[in-house]
Amino acid sequence: MTVEQLLAGIRDGNYHAGGIRCLRLLRVAPDWFTALRAEVASLCRDGQPSDVTASDHVTHWTRPRGEVVQYSLLNRSGRFDDTSADHDLSCADKRFHHADWLPALGALAAALPHAINLRVNVLGPQARLSPHEEHSIVRLHTGAIGARVRFHLPVETSPLAELVLDGEVHALTAGTVHFVNHGCVHAARNGGAERRVHLVWDQLLTREAHAFLFGDAPLPAWLVRVPEADRTPAPLRTERMGAHVALPPPVSREDADRIALCLPQ
Repeated sequence: MTVEQLLAGIRDGNYHAGGIRCLRLLRVAPDWFTALRAEVASLCRDGQPSDVTASDHVTHWTRPRGEVVQYSLLNRSGRFDDTSADHDLSCADKRFHHADWLPALGALAAALPHAINLRVNVLGPQARLSPHEEHSIVRLHTGAIGARVRFHLPVETSPLAELVLDGEVHALTAGTVHFVNHGCVHAARNGGAERRVHLVWDQLLTREAHAFLFGDAPLPAWLVRVPEADRTPAPLRTERMGAHVALPPPVSREDADRIALCLPQ
């Protein structure tokens, strides 16, 4: 897939005109994934999360139900409950502060070019985020039109933990990094009896981020690219999304045709 095809697919998905909704991109080596799972379990046991169901949480607008918590890993304060800069489109001065305690998570954070945020998102049994619409196409402070791209790495999951993207129902695979087009109307729900835990992060789609996630840049030894033929997952089924809440679009459909790879912000 060329850069132009990827950008057009992200744009079309953002405006509900087909496009790209979900891709499997990278697989995590089994030994490293075991270490990562142990660190996430330790974080969930001993760290202080933010409560997404609290009315002042930055993502409370997604109408969470049940136990929904977040641990913010890439910020300026080092606090797991600090969501203040999660969505500001800036990479500046953000870092992972706990590499001594959580080295595998630190290695992941260090590997991601131009990440805006990195968080552990937990849905308890029967918890959910209601249908909502964000935007993958963004206007940068320079006025340029670019993409903010989102990735999910399921750490603890089950076939009953589902993600819905413009009516396509997916169950993401543990240990695999997925691109998820959050410009689609989307919802998350955990129908299982155990918690669903995903690592989720956003990156500006810069040249470096494209090469790392979608291209052919060298990878750390603990990551392997999914072959092109296996990247597009088939949905489990389709369903009607119904009513949803939406953030105001930052870019008109006409202006979105000027989309290009970003410069770091």
